[in-house]
Amino acid sequence: MEFFLYLIYLVITLVVVSLGDYYFRLLHLSGKDTFEKQELTDWARIIPSKIVSIFESAGSLQFGLLAFGLSAFFAYVWTLTGGLIGSPHYTDSFGNYFFLSFLMPVLMLAFYSFISSEVLRAARISRNSGSFLARLLNQEIPLLSGIFISVIASNLAVYGLYHEISFLFVFPNVLILTVLLILRWNGKVKFGGIRVDREEEDGEDLGEDS
Repeated sequence: MEFFLYLIYLVITLVVVSLGDYYFRLLHLSGKDTFEKQELTDWARIIPSKIVSIFESAGSLQFGLLAFGLSAFFAYVWTLTGGLIGSPHYTDSFGNYFFLSFLMPVLMLAFYSFISSEVLRAARISRNSGSFLARLLNQEIPLLSGIFISVIASNLAVYGLYHEISFLFVFPNVLILTVLLILRWNGKVKFGGIRVDREEEDGEDLGEDS
């Protein structure tokens, strides 16, 4: 029951965050003062196009979907880990709050470029080699999106089904993850001077290859 509820929230979260990103871009980044009704309410066009653009952000819909699915599954398993070291994963305990928190997604967001580079270096694979692992790790946006959206969905599923963890934890946790993901989609996230956006990574890769 919980897993099916998680899947429902996963889809709902993906749709809601995609809409949030669309309106953030439209209202704050577009520089426009007036909008047509179709721009604001044509959700049948807005939602599918936005979701596809997330999966295709690195140029491959197939690898984007695969990366999103794998990272979402990994994140879901991560949120269940608190149940292995203490009380069940849905109860009001420190371990569950840790594994359901925004900490893991934020660390992945901050250090994804470093982690992916180290994995490829350990495997002796060039980022531009076209190998399966290189193409998968190049799907930064789908991978990070899968992690963030999965953790949000897991928070909602656990709280919605059991009501044992605190709402005062779930609400800010979900809000932080949502805001950070939207900012990342728009290249607005900085951590300690480390710019985590696709343009900088591409520049670094070119420098390494030369």
